[in-house]
Amino acid sequence: MTSVADKSILLVEDEAILAMFEKKQLEDGGYSVTHVNNGENAIQLIIQADKPFDLILMDIDLGKGLDGTQTATEILNHKEIPVVFLSSHTEREIVKKTESITSYGYVVKNSGFTVLDASIKMAFKLFEANELTKSKKEHLETVLHSIGDGVIATDSDGKVIRMNPIAEKLTGWTHDEGVGLDIKDVFKIVNVKTRALVENPVDIVLRTNSIVGLANHTVLLSRDGSEYQISDSGSPIKDLNGETRGVVLVFRDITAEYNVQSHIAKQANMLNNVLDAVIGTDFNHKINYWNKAAEKIYLWKSEEVIGKSVMEVLKTDYINLSSEQVMQRVNLDGSFIGEVIQYAKDGSIRNIEVNQVLLDDESDLPIGYIAVGRDISDRLNALRRVKESEAKLTEIIESAMDAIISIDQSKKIILFNGAAEKMFGYQSLEIIGQPLDQLIPMNFRSQHDNNIDSFSKTGVSRRAMGALGEIRGLRSNGEEFPIEASISQISVKEEKLYTVILRDVSVRNLSESKIQKLLLEKENILKEIHHRVKNNMSSIFTLLTLQARAQSESSVQTILYEAAGRVKSMIVLYDKLYHSETDNTVSLQDYFPAIFNEIVSIFPKSVEVKMNILEEPIELNAKLLSSLGIILNELITNSMKHAFNEINHAVIGLKIFREDKKLYLEYSDNGLGIPESVSFENSPGFGLQLIGMLVDQIEGKISIVRQPSSIFLLEFAV
Repeated sequence: MTSVADKSILLVEDEAILAMFEKKQLEDGGYSVTHVNNGENAIQLIIQADKPFDLILMDIDLGKGLDGTQTATEILNHKEIPVVFLSSHTEREIVKKTESITSYGYVVKNSGFTVLDASIKMAFKLFEANELTKSKKEHLETVLHSIGDGVIATDSDGKVIRMNPIAEKLTGWTHDEGVGLDIKDVFKIVNVKTRALVENPVDIVLRTNSIVGLANHTVLLSRDGSEYQISDSGSPIKDLNGETRGVVLVFRDITAEYNVQSHIAKQANMLNNVLDAVIGTDFNHKINYWNKAAEKIYLWKSEEVIGKSVMEVLKTDYINLSSEQVMQRVNLDGSFIGEVIQYAKDGSIRNIEVNQVLLDDESDLPIGYIAVGRDISDRLNALRRVKESEAKLTEIIESAMDAIISIDQSKKIILFNGAAEKMFGYQSLEIIGQPLDQLIPMNFRSQHDNNIDSFSKTGVSRRAMGALGEIRGLRSNGEEFPIEASISQISVKEEKLYTVILRDVSVRNLSESKIQKLLLEKENILKEIHHRVKNNMSSIFTLLTLQARAQSESSVQTILYEAAGRVKSMIVLYDKLYHSETDNTVSLQDYFPAIFNEIVSIFPKSVEVKMNILEEPIELNAKLLSSLGIILNELITNSMKHAFNEINHAVIGLKIFREDKKLYLEYSDNGLGIPESVSFENSPGFGLQLIGMLVDQIEGKISIVRQPSSIFLLEFAV
């Protein structure tokens, strides 16, 4: 394994300040880090420029354009490289979305460098493990081509993904021709007798999620017209979590073997094709035949019971008769038909409809018995489930929170559940058979009858809760109350039955009124939050200013004043948010003059401010204004620090104009110009670097006119 110092990381992060912090952390940890602020630049750097990186650290939210998951998908389509997602999101659906793209890691922002470093190192280990897996896969491919059986692997949709040489020979399809085709197109099998298509084993495995064997008499139709009698099985391909990811078919040519055995099989399979258990015994009740259905029903294999007494193998309980009485009836009448209870090998009970017959030879002499048994357990269980279902339905209706009332065609009540009893104050026994009008206020009865009659004519089976609007109910004590209702209709033996589900909305109406009050309180709380944030920032600004004034070193004072200026830009923003009538937006015309006055007032030098701001009101969101405020703070601070040392009448100008969908900010001063050697990328101070990164963050452009005085032109989309 290579050391950390050899590892190169591409950091994709649109937040400029956060990117600087993360890049510094990673470089302190020994990594080589390159930063880009959007997905398009990352794709261009890795794919088009073909610059090598060992790992990508990808933010999910990248502002406009491609997000992190889209960027990662595009990169991984062209190059295999571990991607670790870095995000402030912890929602399960977002994490799950990244797992479908790559599984090298997901780190929550602000988890600390220890977590981030551990995740990166784990991603490198996983990547190396994947490379090792590829090597093992190549070894398995060699084994696959060496075995003597035909092998075909499919994905979970039944598409061919692998064929070995034996499979190519038997199917007539080469590996390259077969890959991607549906298994039914490559592996065509029919019944040798009927020539009907046999259900493909892959479909069965995918449906049952279990190993299946190929059906008897199965013939593989080769592409070149040849036919092969085949055998063997299909098995699910499962991942480490037990999920089925595909199917593997293993089959061999048994044409010669089949020809030898087919004659014998024809005789033995006559009774094995019936669904009923067929048991043959001699006159002493010793078992001499036991078909496949008997094996399935009673769980005894044929070889386990042949030669044993049927009474030892099967315990049988007859209804109202003893076993001796049943045998007497068979011997006298020739047969017995009835329902019995028999016990399987594991002790489980089977309800059996049995037909016991006396078996005669060609001379009509009795030589034994035949018992044909049909398992009716499922039928009886179904009847029992129907009864249980009816009981559960009754319990559900009774336990429902809403009132459930059914009426017949004459609008008389036939069902009245417990919730209806509580809602209306009547007991079920006293209201059943009474007209529904008894539960409706007098002035609503005619309207309610018309609603039911019109609903009956529509043919619609149901109408949802609230579809009838808010109606009124009448309790037994004469109290009226508001309710919502849904209604449904069914026909039973040509008679229509109606069911209404009623909900008392008295409490809800009261709650909705409270909610409106809470929403108003929420708006006031939000205003208060903006106000308190502004006050807290004002405290920070005051502390920074006092600390600056207390310093003897001018360089320390400058740093503290610059920090105070950045805080001041945020104070102004939150003050405007507090007074704003809109949601999280502030007027540009309100914000910029205020921030100029506040920042300039920090410095002792007197400066004239000239502004030319377009009259058209422009509302910008708080995030964009925050970045613009810091940019203006840095420009003003730069002018106050460096431009006016030899100028008596200092002037700062700001012009804002708009063209199409772009906004232009022109900032100027009448001080000394900026040297050619100083730029946003190459600056001895932090301010111009910060301006450059923030301009990238808002996807804007900024340029400098240096002589005779400095002019900064910023453009960005709105």
